Amino acid sequence: MARWENEDISGLNIPDPVHIETKFFDLHGSETTEDQAIAKSTEGSDESQRFYIKYGRNELLDPHNIDSSYADIRRQEHLYAFKEVSKQTFDNYAKYLESKNRLYFTKARRFLMEN
Repeated sequence: MARWENEDISGLNIPDPVHIETKFFDLHGSETTEDQAIAKSTEGSDESQRFYIKYGRNELLDPHNIDSSYADIRRQEHLYAFKEVSKQTFDNYAKYLESKNRLYFTKARRFLMEN
């Protein structure tokens, strides 16, 4: 056994690790599992929040129009990855998923371009 395996480190003032809670959202804006998600939000125990949307081909994933076939999304999964976005972008994208109103998708795209 190595010396450091039994060494007491309680006096080093090491902070507790941040617990991160992740929520995944499907193409209707409701919570789902990771494998069906097209958007996600994370919240840490230190009150930090981050937002992600699937992004590919230099564009946000549009599940209600050009990328409307869920089978196509699953088949082309390697083209999309989660990209960190601002809260405004995420909120508008979530409204688009729920309402299918293109105005919110356009706003989300514009906020993404600004940041």
